[in-house]
Amino acid sequence: MERRRLAFLPALLLMTGGALALPGPTDGLERVRSSDGTLIAVECAGSGPSLVIVHGGIGDHTRWTPMFPLLSPHFTVCAMDRRGHGVSGDAPPHALAREAEDVAAVVDSRPGPVFLLGHSYGGVAALEAAFLTKNIVSLILYEPPLQDRIDLGVVGRIETLLQADQRAQAVTLFLREVVRLPEGEVEAMRSRPSWSTFLAGIGSQPRELRALAAYRFEPKRMSAVRMPALLLTGSDTASPYLKEATSSLQASLPHPTLVVLKGQQHNAMDSDRPQLADAIMRFLLKPGSANRERQPR
Repeated sequence: MERRRLAFLPALLLMTGGALALPGPTDGLERVRSSDGTLIAVECAGSGPSLVIVHGGIGDHTRWTPMFPLLSPHFTVCAMDRRGHGVSGDAPPHALAREAEDVAAVVDSRPGPVFLLGHSYGGVAALEAAFLTKNIVSLILYEPPLQDRIDLGVVGRIETLLQADQRAQAVTLFLREVVRLPEGEVEAMRSRPSWSTFLAGIGSQPRELRALAAYRFEPKRMSAVRMPALLLTGSDTASPYLKEATSSLQASLPHPTLVVLKGQQHNAMDSDRPQLADAIMRFLLKPGSANRERQPR
């Protein structure tokens, strides 16, 4: 029944400009058709200018929905499932460029200019999407892993664990040796609701890590990213590569603002939502800023 209901979606998407809620009994999410036809799921809440959120390497958009009550009084907050995660579609071959096209499609499906926030791997996709659409008026990047520091040996170990159906061990290895979270934080993440989405999403990590290994950050290109950009980093983030990436962005983007989240690491959306929301709102709603002046009305 579900396949029959979905069969007519591509034609319907063409007629509606890209985004719509599924008819009949649904999950309440919108679907946006990316440039290769892949359907990207999006959950929105609130009113006002659109703030699109792109989640990181593992998990899905639901990691960010607990932030909705803090942000939705000011924005229409839309969190998307990246391809291969949550209930979004997927299509081979995987490429970071396809992920950027997905983000741009979601941005372009929203009415008016859009604020865009990307976390971790989603931050790289968000940064690259800024080259594909003119509808992004502000960019927020939370520790995107831009530097070529992917240990392909670790990728192989994750694949071996996945082949043995040891998903929890694969997630733990990813958090310890790729994200470089300390053991106490890894243990804390096991007890959070998002852990189940990490288990579901870890299968996409090998291909995404290989995509990051092939990615080349070019500082000179950043001169074309003219919108204001907020760079978020945790004061306690352990990975020197994430710190290096943030510094590179601060040095190369035309209009960067750096905010250090006190006492936080790579996951303030889990561990200190009020501080993270405050940083986002201070940047986007600052009186007299270009962001406030360019908000959709």
